[in-house]
Amino acid sequence: MQRYVTPIVLAVVLMATIIVAVQAHQKVAHEMTRQKHIDAFDSYMKVVPKFIHNHKPYRSARFPLPPFAMLFVAPFTLLSRPDAQAAWVLCKPFFFIPIFFLTWSIIKRSGGSLEPAAIALIIAGWFFPVIGDMQEGQMNLLMLLPLALGLWFAQDSKVRNQILAGLFVAAAICIKVTPLAFLAYFLFRRRWILSAFIFIGGVLWLFVVPGIFFGFGQNMLWMHQWTNIMITPYILHDTIKFPNGESIPELVLRFFSHEPAWKTFSHGHLVLHYVNIASIPPATAHMIARVILLIIAIAGIIWARRSVKDFHCRRYPLEIACIGAFMLWASERTWVPHYVTLIFALMAVGMIACDSLATLRSRKIAWWSLLAVALLMPFTSELARIFGPNGRHYTDCADVVIWCSFILVGAILAAKFNPPGAYAAPDAVPAPAAATPSAV
Repeated sequence: MQRYVTPIVLAVVLMATIIVAVQAHQKVAHEMTRQKHIDAFDSYMKVVPKFIHNHKPYRSARFPLPPFAMLFVAPFTLLSRPDAQAAWVLCKPFFFIPIFFLTWSIIKRSGGSLEPAAIALIIAGWFFPVIGDMQEGQMNLLMLLPLALGLWFAQDSKVRNQILAGLFVAAAICIKVTPLAFLAYFLFRRRWILSAFIFIGGVLWLFVVPGIFFGFGQNMLWMHQWTNIMITPYILHDTIKFPNGESIPELVLRFFSHEPAWKTFSHGHLVLHYVNIASIPPATAHMIARVILLIIAIAGIIWARRSVKDFHCRRYPLEIACIGAFMLWASERTWVPHYVTLIFALMAVGMIACDSLATLRSRKIAWWSLLAVALLMPFTSELARIFGPNGRHYTDCADVVIWCSFILVGAILAAKFNPPGAYAAPDAVPAPAAATPSAV
């Protein structure tokens, strides 16, 4: 029976992808009659040709990615907008299927394993962020594929694989900035060659490759404009643009400042909805969020203070899972589709649940955490309308996805192994029990 499971799952994935692609095609075709775009990717289809053919400057966040990312979007501009949207959706299985098996392979190479029940719960927990990425025309899976490849190559200490790891992680950073957190991790773990090639890859992907296609002068101008719009306001000026987002800064701003959690239109009038329990100035909320993130970062360093001989140990998937969650918590713009990065945490918690070296309590916590995430994630979809017409807004404001990430990271932090040092030892196996002498 097991030999039929994989073909059945792949058939379901293919059918679901085709259905979403057809829906996306129809939505774009309908919205084009009203001169609107339906999602991020459709917006890119309108603005990227202006960049390529007219050297349009970066003036807003309509295209929030660096010029390097245009290279992945540009071929789709040769199609009509509905066809481009459908084609982009059809590309997604070529991202999320390898990502799933790469992260699973990281678990196996770390000495861990996954039982069928754990795999089912992992898929259930990851399903809605993946579907959200497909339906909303996001680029998160495109970023996650080179990141997963980089983390997979990083497990091998050979120089060639360390170089490849650095180049792939750099590619992920150059598509979306948030994976920069992994550079800090590899520096902390003293992977100098890998870290060096993240820097080298950054220069290659941000300046050399797009410079060849767009011209080095034009690329430098775009990079300067993009940095001023997307990086400088958040880093230097504590600007958080989206109080309806699902990161820690956005959560703090939404609940502690008088900022609208969502907007609706009623009889032609804009209606602002608030959920804040305090009304501190936004600048103060930004400062509080920064302090919270700093405390989390320091706590993470303390937790990861013990040395790890190499990355072929259980500690590695646990640590990259926490880094993957932190980069979501710290982002200036995070929504459900961005939480595809939780695949690292889901796999790590699944490993704990199935690990004979983990204590019984740790395994129980891991199983309950996977189950909780699998039950909560559906409320990030239209299922939330069971709470009323604004049900989806309620669950978005409650930050279901961020609480799911807290649950998973909590299960990782609570994990204990027997013997205690097994988590950092490659190919650790339980010590054989001492023989008990027979009674005379």
